[in-house]
Amino acid sequence: MPNTDTSGGAAAAAPMSELVGSSPAIERLREQIAVAARLDEPVLILGETGSGKELVARCIHAASARGSLPLQVVNCAGVRPELLAAELFGHRTGAFTGAGRSRAGRMRAAEGSSILLDEISETGAEFQAAILRAVETGEIQPLGADRPARVCVRVLATSNRPLRDLAPPRFRSDLLHRLAALVVRVPPLRERRADIAALAEHFLARLARRYGTRRYLSEGALDRLHGHAYPGNVRELRQILVRAFALSDGDTIRPSAIERSILPLPDAAGRVGVEADRLDEAGGAAHGDLDLARAIRRQIRRAIALADDNLSQAARLLGIPRSTLQHYLAKYDIDPPARRTSRSRAAH
Repeated sequence: MPNTDTSGGAAAAAPMSELVGSSPAIERLREQIAVAARLDEPVLILGETGSGKELVARCIHAASARGSLPLQVVNCAGVRPELLAAELFGHRTGAFTGAGRSRAGRMRAAEGSSILLDEISETGAEFQAAILRAVETGEIQPLGADRPARVCVRVLATSNRPLRDLAPPRFRSDLLHRLAALVVRVPPLRERRADIAALAEHFLARLARRYGTRRYLSEGALDRLHGHAYPGNVRELRQILVRAFALSDGDTIRPSAIERSILPLPDAAGRVGVEADRLDEAGGAAHGDLDLARAIRRQIRRAIALADDNLSQAARLLGIPRSTLQHYLAKYDIDPPARRTSRSRAAH
């Protein structure tokens, strides 16, 4: 069933506090939100799955002149195509099999407010034509009704497909041009890695409020979070921290808990098992060719994380003597845990 927000009034400013971070990418996003909130045009919000598109929509609505009224949210990918028009535009009794009573529909419920059509790129041509009419003329046609109804609603829409992929015959170009009066792009987490620590603190504080237990990330655990690729973006980071929180007994989340909490997720090409360790040393995507030095660094860092920074245990996991591990640390310029800790203390 569609998700409907019932917040408003004093809570209207709350969504912006959920937009965590201070990276250049997130600051640009805040600027785009401010521009979209000042106007009353349709907005198309683009971003990868899990990047926070619905949160951005809520921020735009909350900061707009319509923000005192509830935002209506319809998950276009979560409603069967044959029922989506009835859910959005309403229907009369007997309009289709199972329609035992009339319903006003979500567009009517959003009168004077905004409606979010989440993942609109998953809809079909007939539904897109009806949405185009609603956006252009303010008219909707309830199923089984003799005449159209008029509504005054601002339409926000999201898509996890890039703009270049929203083209005929899959998506109507005239609807695309109407929805894209304003376009907001939500950056993936890999473009805002500087925000990972702040996001982790935000999610752990939320878990502490919910369960009454505070847990903190060790330096090694934070390093492991920084090293992951996040094909699932911010949503994946949150779920990793939930699992690590559950796996940790004391007040410290260690690298091994993070390692055990990272699930093999598909990347953009649909390949399963892609890990952050495939990132190069600068944090970018690894090249297709095999880099032996990078592979060795990756395995050593993984073993150290699994061993909770215990070098003797890490050496046993790698099946090599500790002296050989020490040699590799020096040869491949990998900071041992003790040096990382001392450098961190010196910095403070």
